[in-house]
Amino acid sequence: MNFNNLSKNFIYATFSNCLFFVNFSCFFLLPLFLDNNNYTKSEIGIVMSTFGFSSILLTPYTSTLVDKYGKKLLSLVALLLMISSTLSFIFVVDFNIILFLRIIQGAAFSIFFNASSAIASNSLEDQDKQYGLSLFSSFTIISYFLGPFFSEKIILKFGYTEFFIYSAIFSCISFGLMLLVVEEKEESDKEILASSFFTIIRENKIFKILVANFLLASGFGVVMNFLSLFLREKDLSIGLFFVGYSVVVFLSRVLLSSRLSSVNLFNKILVMLSLFAVAIFFVPSINSIFDVILFSILFSLTYSLVYPFLSSIALKGKPKSLSGRIFGAINSSFSIGVNVMTFFFGFIAEIYGFNIMFKCASILILIGALLLFVEERRSTK
Repeated sequence: MNFNNLSKNFIYATFSNCLFFVNFSCFFLLPLFLDNNNYTKSEIGIVMSTFGFSSILLTPYTSTLVDKYGKKLLSLVALLLMISSTLSFIFVVDFNIILFLRIIQGAAFSIFFNASSAIASNSLEDQDKQYGLSLFSSFTIISYFLGPFFSEKIILKFGYTEFFIYSAIFSCISFGLMLLVVEEKEESDKEILASSFFTIIRENKIFKILVANFLLASGFGVVMNFLSLFLREKDLSIGLFFVGYSVVVFLSRVLLSSRLSSVNLFNKILVMLSLFAVAIFFVPSINSIFDVILFSILFSLTYSLVYPFLSSIALKGKPKSLSGRIFGAINSSFSIGVNVMTFFFGFIAEIYGFNIMFKCASILILIGALLLFVEERRSTK
């Protein structure tokens, strides 16, 4: 793939998505705000998972609206929702209102990520999707450096009000970039119904992709949502984890995605997923800054290529008018993995502690990857 062939729409969608993800990733530090306001671990798990429940339940409708009324229009609506909900955290500490704001953020995420991903995918030829979508997703990784890394420092030096303002600014810039996107008529279909979301999953045979994505997300969610609290119990900072994560995932997606052959790509993904699980198993062994950095590298290397490769498999050969709903299914499975399992693992942490929680997450992913591998071997005979 030649960088000169990238369209303006791809570039606008990529950078707009990156900036939106800065706002989104800042909220991985929301547990610190909640802990500061005396919420329990289980309550923190509920708040963090509420975001995903909203995203999951609304995705069949939001992804259909994206394909029906246009990716650009729905992206702008989502950004306005994200900006307003982020700034609202400045004024509230009530549990019920916080849950409501997380529901709004879940809806905004469901709309925007599906829409921006569809814009990027529709700007690529089939042969370029494996690398192009890896490049698109690599820029979201910059957000984890601009988001959690700097946000932690802002919280420590200034406070949570400045943290929420800092977070919202990035969605404001994203809004400006999304205004520059130009859509074609073939990218929307006014006749589609919400029920077509489920038909597409069945007819396009992407269920195994969704299961693998769910397993990936369950591990991603447990690390991103609970690692900051786990490290704080050991008087360690999470900042260096996000620096390592940002650098390694970005470089992996840019430099390695085009080097892997698409032959037997799903089996290669399952190997990556298994190694990802092994990395999580050793989280309880972290006792120093060196361990944090080492885990960051191993976690990031094994995680980096799985999501974009799964997306490229699902989207190859599909009409542009389906892209919003296919991404909706992919992102919904990711949201289920992150947020439902965060809810579940929050209770495990409350009862048995973080060490057992991380090991349970690892074993679950390993078992799931093994079952998918067996099923893949059976179906290809």
